[in-house]
Amino acid sequence: MRSTPSTARSSSIAHSDALIVASATPWGRSAIAVVRVSGAGLRRALAQVCAPKGGWPPPRRARLCDWFDERGVFDEGLLTIFPGSRSYTGEPLAELSCHGNPVIVERLLAALVGAGARVAEPGEFTRRAFLNGRMDLTRAEAVLQAISAATPAGVELARAGLDGAVAALVDTLRDGLTDAIAELEARLDHPTEDLTFEDDGALVARLGALGSSTNAAAATFQAGRVLVDGATVALVGPVNAGKSSLFNALGGSTRALVSPKPGTTRDVVERRVVLDSVAVTLLDTAGERDGTDDLEAEGIALGRALTADADLLLVIIPAHAPARAAETLARTAGRPRLLVGNHADRPGAQARVDGQPMLMTCARTGEGVDALRAAIAEALVGEQPGGARLVIASQRQRDLLLEVAHAVEAGIEALTGDAGWAVAAEELYGALGRLDHLDGRDTREAVLDRLFSRFCIGK
Repeated sequence: MRSTPSTARSSSIAHSDALIVASATPWGRSAIAVVRVSGAGLRRALAQVCAPKGGWPPPRRARLCDWFDERGVFDEGLLTIFPGSRSYTGEPLAELSCHGNPVIVERLLAALVGAGARVAEPGEFTRRAFLNGRMDLTRAEAVLQAISAATPAGVELARAGLDGAVAALVDTLRDGLTDAIAELEARLDHPTEDLTFEDDGALVARLGALGSSTNAAAATFQAGRVLVDGATVALVGPVNAGKSSLFNALGGSTRALVSPKPGTTRDVVERRVVLDSVAVTLLDTAGERDGTDDLEAEGIALGRALTADADLLLVIIPAHAPARAAETLARTAGRPRLLVGNHADRPGAQARVDGQPMLMTCARTGEGVDALRAAIAEALVGEQPGGARLVIASQRQRDLLLEVAHAVEAGIEALTGDAGWAVAAEELYGALGRLDHLDGRDTREAVLDRLFSRFCIGK
């Protein structure tokens, strides 16, 4: 019988318990700052920089201390020590608070380095938490999402990941695949014995359900990515369509100049807004037309270049003269876009262009602007995820889930075709292996290097 993948961390991953230190709070002036230290020799290093008032604190209890170096005492703050069994990293860890002056923080860091610590790499604390079994890789990615989420909805999504939503999916898929493999292995190992096996149709149906749930989870990635990282939305269209006016209306204040003179916008204007719980970077671009001067032509080219990777285009069309947008409509065909008919208050305004309905707005009066905000959010994330619904926000997780689904589909094809049980089992073992990469049971060091390098130092 084939062996199942190991549940241990891959032995190829280098790990060190050397003492590391970093500021856990953003650099700059603040009321307090927190410095985090973790690893072997923690107490010895602390004794060289810390003078506790009233003796060393018991585990997980804060105590006031003086911070000192070779020049003497330079600040006071709180010291909290966590034993390895109860710490974030799974090894002895301390958090030292001091006044949030960068000069003081730098001196405390230097004192700890002088006491034997080294400055941590980005994400090294969380990497150690993963390697020491304090969290799986899906929860480690949720930590990064919690730090970087731009909206409350993104924070809620990250919280679900920390609570094990993705890990629970992986466990469910792993259990289902293991059961199916066990069924196939029994058939292969005992072909002549009088045993009762599951009907092929039932096994195929069970695997089909696994594949469907895997694909469904992977399909939530676009919404998850937008909720955590935000999205870029570009306003494009002909000159004098009202792009800058709508840009200002969507943002709630004036950031772009507005003029009846064509070609007023020469550069790309950018601003960050939140539209229905979605963080959006709006880009206002130069109006498109022929026969422009060199400077305006450069502005149009710049706008096209910067909007090439936009998540969504708002094609702003003068509703009273929609034919002026023909070039923009042709150029943006096939891109994710919303057709917006502006100047809805003008005589002769039309609600359709080339047979397609437009979202009707009037930037001057505010008509339709709220509906446009809602339409943008709907186009970016669909129905807002809520409750216990699983949403994937990691490209790595999405790619691995698609690989799992592909392997399951290949297993089904083997069962329903001529390849047979052995090939089906091998395909399902492949799917199981991809799940091990997903939650970190078997993950190579290069993958971890890339993942944790995205963290801030001190996390």
